[in-house]
Amino acid sequence: MPAGAVSDALAQALADGHTVAGEQLFAPEGLRALYGPRDHRPLWSGDRLDAARKVLADADTHGLNPADYHLAAIDAMRDDRSPGARAASDLLLSDGLLLLGSHLRAGKVEAGGVRPRRQPRLADADLPSRLAFARDPVDFAAELTSSLAGYRRLRHALDHYRQLAASDGWPRVPDGPILRVGDGSAAVPPLRQRLQREGVEPVADIGSERFDAELEDAVRRFQARHGLQVDGAVGPRTRAALNVSAAQRAEQLVANLERRRWLGEAPGRRQVRVNAAAFTLDAIEGDAVALHMRVVVGRPYRPTPEFSDRIRYLVLNPYWEVPPRLAAQDKLPEIKRDPGYLAAEHLRVLTGWGADARELDPAQIDWQRLRGHVPYRLRQDPGPWNALGRIKFMFPNGHDVYLHDTPSRGLFAHAERGFSSGCIRVEQALALAEWLLQDDPRWTQAALREAIDSGRTRTINLRTPVPVHLLYWTAWVDSDGRAHFRRDLYTRDAALAEALTTPMQTR
Repeated sequence: MPAGAVSDALAQALADGHTVAGEQLFAPEGLRALYGPRDHRPLWSGDRLDAARKVLADADTHGLNPADYHLAAIDAMRDDRSPGARAASDLLLSDGLLLLGSHLRAGKVEAGGVRPRRQPRLADADLPSRLAFARDPVDFAAELTSSLAGYRRLRHALDHYRQLAASDGWPRVPDGPILRVGDGSAAVPPLRQRLQREGVEPVADIGSERFDAELEDAVRRFQARHGLQVDGAVGPRTRAALNVSAAQRAEQLVANLERRRWLGEAPGRRQVRVNAAAFTLDAIEGDAVALHMRVVVGRPYRPTPEFSDRIRYLVLNPYWEVPPRLAAQDKLPEIKRDPGYLAAEHLRVLTGWGADARELDPAQIDWQRLRGHVPYRLRQDPGPWNALGRIKFMFPNGHDVYLHDTPSRGLFAHAERGFSSGCIRVEQALALAEWLLQDDPRWTQAALREAIDSGRTRTINLRTPVPVHLLYWTAWVDSDGRAHFRRDLYTRDAALAEALTTPMQTR
């Protein structure tokens, strides 16, 4: 068959519109950029065609849906050697690869949401050019997969837990009293079998009913991997984590592969990552973690959002401007119960939010008559009582969230720390401030302490804004290959995993 006939059919198909062989094209402009410079010569035949098809089929190993990438239509035309069919197959393979490339690079779903993107993101990574010059489709896909945040390890874990699910997973640990070292119980053999089956905390003598020291050590390791209180005893929370099925863990890994794709290459040598699901903050220098600390994040009904920004400035000895919703929902009931509440909490009442707002005498306000709305501005003075502590870290955003210190130090002792109204309370605020300001010789730890001790409110601009990523990673794999899971505090995993199976649409 003359090669020109296929090229002519390719050119005609691209000129006709956005549909080929009944399939909607997701990247028509990208296809024109890909084929135009090569005079519409086809890209895929023989071994290259087989390799391209396999890359699309292997989307499942990334937790993506291979059906999104025209596989059924491509296979249906496999034996049709007419110019039109060859042209259509070539275009659908390329369109599928461009769409898959966009998904690998930036995610199928809008970051922080549960809706598939309407259009692929081609420009960010110049995907048509990458595909045109890739040695083969395998390299094209591999180069778009982030090397950061253990993405490859997550893929291996997904395969492992899918295999476990396909072979009936693991046994449930039956309900009953707390199991501790020294106990003998019929519930112990299922516990041993459960741990052995997962293959991360292997135990010996899986038929024994004795809860011995070796089993206690395995339970402690399991608890550490799941963010539980590490006490070596199998109580209700540990039992609940043990009884999450292998299929559910695979679904959790699918959701978290997508969340890694949202992070991309995480530009910036220095960055702050908050994992709301793990209640942790890491300050990162290149490949190393310079600071690791606990954080308190939003309650389930006031969740911390997922997004990225840049920390631009710090405020020492901040005022706390109580958000109107919190003033109505949290503060108003307290004020009604206790006339002295405002004074005890160092809260002032102002007429509004403008610069000309006047302070009011709270004793002159009939608080009992207010219903569902506080028509005043509540502002808490700086000091050790302040809800923001002594330092807040600002990255102005539409969610109105930020990082800050806290006087409520006891909250950091909890294994799960979802106690805030959406902002993030950090355990080591002074250390984080010093790290952020390390390129400014004026702000040593001693200088920061002196400024804080002065009691004066002061804003310090960072010489170089530092990227901050508010993440929600309920699963990851450490460098030793051990999968870690966290309870889905905000119940986001299932909706995200379902969105990844939802067929793509362009309209």
